Amino acid sequence: MADEVIVLTGIKETLDALKEFDKDAVKRFNKVINNELRGAERDAKGLISEDPPMSGWRKADAAKGRTRGGAGWPGWNAGEIKSKITKTKAQGKVRGDYTTSAGALLNKSAAGSIFEVAGRKTQAGFGGGSSAQFLRTIGNRFGKASRVVWRVVDKDRARIEENVARALEQAKADLQKHLNKERA
Repeated sequence: MADEVIVLTGIKETLDALKEFDKDAVKRFNKVINNELRGAERDAKGLISEDPPMSGWRKADAAKGRTRGGAGWPGWNAGEIKSKITKTKAQGKVRGDYTTSAGALLNKSAAGSIFEVAGRKTQAGFGGGSSAQFLRTIGNRFGKASRVVWRVVDKDRARIEENVARALEQAKADLQKHLNKERA
């Protein structure tokens, strides 16, 4: 997963102001965001195998769970995992400040989230045993954490950032053109 974050300033403000003058320009910008999100969602779903990533990972949820608040280890249900990889354009805090997101891809199933992020933090505290073995095995077979959603986003990051930045610059130019007309 990439540590750096691209920051595009003025997305919400530009689109809000542009709505007053040119709804088609707003639609063009949103179309770029939606196309990028749709492509990333499709690619992420394509990374989910019908078979569990490890032989000991059952396809059914645990009958009597002792972890995850009593829910137990989630079963590997590829259909559910794929259906819960979703795109969102919901506004809200993104980085602990009041930055908002133009769009995001989420992996909302329990099994999908475990597969996605297992081993992201340090393995300190695991010592040995099954948890450490799980992390070694999944890491050896599928690489480091960020195996689905982040993998897709990281792979296409430069292209996505370029397309979104270009679309935002076009929206800003459209807004400026309309503001210049208003002054004249």
